Amino acid sequence: MNKYKVTLLPDDILLLVEEGTFLKEAFIGSGVDFEFPCGGMGLCKRCRVKIIKRNGKEEDVLACQLKVEGDLVVEISNREERHITILTEGIERRVVVDPLVRKVCLELPLPSLEDNRDDWARLVRKEGIRPDLKVVQDLPEKLRESNFKVTAVVGDNKIIGVESGDTSDRLLGMAFDIGTTTIAGYLVNLRTGEEITRVSSLNPQTKFGADVISRIIFASDTSLGLDKLHREIINELNNLVEEAVSTTGYEAEDIYTLVVVGNTTMHHLFLKIQPGYLARSPYVPAVTEAMVGDANDINLRINLAGKVFTFPNIAGFVGGDLVADALASEMDKAEKLKLLVDIGTNGEIMLGKEGEYLACSAAAGPAFEGAQISCGMRGASGAIAYVSLGEGECEYTVIGETLPRGIAGSGLVDIIAELLKIGIVNKKGSILEPDNIKSGLGKKYKDRIINVNSILSFVVAENTATGQPVYINQKDIREFQLAKGAIAAGIEILLNTYGAKVEDIDEVFLAGAFGNYLKPESACRVGLIPKELEGKIKGIGNAAGIGAKLAMLSTKEYERAIALARRTHYVELSAHPEFERTFLNKLDF
Repeated sequence: MNKYKVTLLPDDILLLVEEGTFLKEAFIGSGVDFEFPCGGMGLCKRCRVKIIKRNGKEEDVLACQLKVEGDLVVEISNREERHITILTEGIERRVVVDPLVRKVCLELPLPSLEDNRDDWARLVRKEGIRPDLKVVQDLPEKLRESNFKVTAVVGDNKIIGVESGDTSDRLLGMAFDIGTTTIAGYLVNLRTGEEITRVSSLNPQTKFGADVISRIIFASDTSLGLDKLHREIINELNNLVEEAVSTTGYEAEDIYTLVVVGNTTMHHLFLKIQPGYLARSPYVPAVTEAMVGDANDINLRINLAGKVFTFPNIAGFVGGDLVADALASEMDKAEKLKLLVDIGTNGEIMLGKEGEYLACSAAAGPAFEGAQISCGMRGASGAIAYVSLGEGECEYTVIGETLPRGIAGSGLVDIIAELLKIGIVNKKGSILEPDNIKSGLGKKYKDRIINVNSILSFVVAENTATGQPVYINQKDIREFQLAKGAIAAGIEILLNTYGAKVEDIDEVFLAGAFGNYLKPESACRVGLIPKELEGKIKGIGNAAGIGAKLAMLSTKEYERAIALARRTHYVELSAHPEFERTFLNKLDF
């Protein structure tokens, strides 16, 4: 079969691609840093690239739809969006340090004819702890080369390693929050409880799709799809481990514990468990229990004795990340009713107090993170994060203090809330024609209402980094209504199932980056959160990562998380008789 040259600009990368291969497959197979938010279905239009023709003319095409039928010069642009600020801060609290993996320095009596116990019995000193083959294989030499002074590594209620001499001063752990879009990692000294450093990155699996459904389809329907997704996340965690220790004086071998949280799909892909059945009714995960395994078994490059602890999942689309949020915010100690909402590509919601908890998942889609929005983008440099439409000009805040390139999720909520306030968008979500605007303040902004590709749009910024206006159009508002409607309906269904009213809620925790940057007044004006709760909203940041860190530092906290998950009843919205009606009612503003 013929092979053709595909040259990628501006990096001048040369690929040799077999005839008939989609450009998407060529990018993925060659490790090109490029994303396909809709999984290559041709729906999101976000994989647009420029083909430079021999005559110098350019043609915009979708990389997921173009087959290579000859030599190509392809220009890839707008990759600045990958350099984003990832939220690692979250609600913090102190715990008594009692880590999941610990070290014990031992000076053992030397064997003699009078005391000729086997080496394992000499090490363990008590009955009932079964020998571990990997530990026993090295045990005779380890004991004798150190004159029977050794350090036992204890984890998962057993001895998982033995080291010569006293190595108790080198005991680190890393907690990871694996999000659909981003990864946050926390390197911690397990002896002192001190956090040493934080690292973060984009989740490299985004090249296979922006949302969990795209990745589930890729994992289950593509040859070696699960292998590829698993390998991407493991390689990235190994990179983050190396980055974390690089300036600390420690090494990756000093890390003995990884605690990992994520939604159920991320959990399955991390552990190389087929997630295909999560997307098929009745949406059953392979496992919800907390799991402990050997890091080496999934090629994580930490200490060979290192253990991986995962949080329990609650259901197919409510994962350990929500449990970690609840642990960090101490939902299990709440005496008054608390509402916890973690909004990402999938909305996870928990409601409860005093040991009685309900949880559900609302399919918000990727609109809150910029996908499927005309000028949407992640919270990267150039993203409009906040908007105000007052008596003066349209005012907005841009991440990185640069010219705007697009609109972040928090900016999207702000714009719609402001357009509602000044009467340019009505309660049905329609952008009004300029002549139909009644509000005096709204009329002031009527010149910003234009048609873009025959769709009514509102221009937010004209002086931009791309030279093209940044705007929100009628289709974007409809996408937003679907996303916010799902979240709002989920909250109402949980309240009704719990037998509570909105006014019974004492506090609202908003977790995750989107919730952290969201203005409460905007969230309530658009109906994402009930308006009665505006003064009760508290952003708790990346509580999932903090929850994972707490569990790594304290066995008691890890057990709290497990108990909390077991006490949480999952409500399947798609099967709820009132969900469709409630969802439709929540679409309006």
